[in-house]
Amino acid sequence: MSELGPYLRRRMLRRRHRLVRIGWAAATYAKRNDSMAGLGIGLGMIALGLLKGNKAAKPIYKTSIDVGQGATIVVKQGKRPITRTAPIGQGN
Repeated sequence: MSELGPYLRRRMLRRRHRLVRIGWAAATYAKRNDSMAGLGIGLGMIALGLLKGNKAAKPIYKTSIDVGQGATIVVKQGKRPITRTAPIGQGN
């Protein structure tokens, strides 16, 4: 059961801003070493990361296809496909 805590913590922090993850590590390290200044800095970094949010740029892909080739567009959420189009541009 003690091995489940770090796994859940990693899963929870993975979706947060980078400052939250760094602040969490700094606060944990400072708590172990009884450093109140370090703990304050870590908690400040966590707060700043939560305020900034995760505004990572979402990539938009652009490509071209040659005459006679076809393409299918697949929309994914994470690794799971949500929807796909019928083949585009084949034949004619």
